[in-house]
Amino acid sequence: MKYPNLYKAFNKHIDLPIDVYIDLEDRLIHKKLDKKEFLFREGEVVKYLPFINDGLMINYIVDEDGEEHVIQIRGTGLWLGDLYSFFSDLRTRFNIQTCQPTELLMINHETFDYITKNHPVYEKFFRLNIQEAYVQTLNRIYNLHSATAEERYLELIKNIPDLLDKIPHYLIASYLNIKPQSLSRIRKSHK
Repeated sequence: MKYPNLYKAFNKHIDLPIDVYIDLEDRLIHKKLDKKEFLFREGEVVKYLPFINDGLMINYIVDEDGEEHVIQIRGTGLWLGDLYSFFSDLRTRFNIQTCQPTELLMINHETFDYITKNHPVYEKFFRLNIQEAYVQTLNRIYNLHSATAEERYLELIKNIPDLLDKIPHYLIASYLNIKPQSLSRIRKSHK
């Protein structure tokens, strides 16, 4: 087994036989990106489901004024892509970029179709994973409207403790939907 992080991620939701996993592992597309390198840019069609084997990435949009709004922050052991674009073959509205050197394991359409047809356990995994992502998205929206900036900050650093060392603070502020000055104040009160 070359990629234990991926095997572990699958086994979070399903009981994946090793031979079924190896059948996928042999079909993966391996990609390394440098810091600040784009995986996808707004307007492109997403052709892969990317798993972050090692690294840290953000998903963001840019508004009419050129301001970046961070939608997702994902690190090692997690998936980050645009399911809408991948499954619909329509252009993505997002930019997905690395915050540090990142190693990806990617599944293209052909491989996705093959594994879900020949190994139904993968279909179960992706269904459960998409359900979990949906719940996380609803929780994030709820928290943006109901939790204080400080509560959102504390939740973020609880989930990704070393985040402050890996990503520019203005991007963290954007993710929390606060101004960088507010993030500085919150950080000072929690040192």
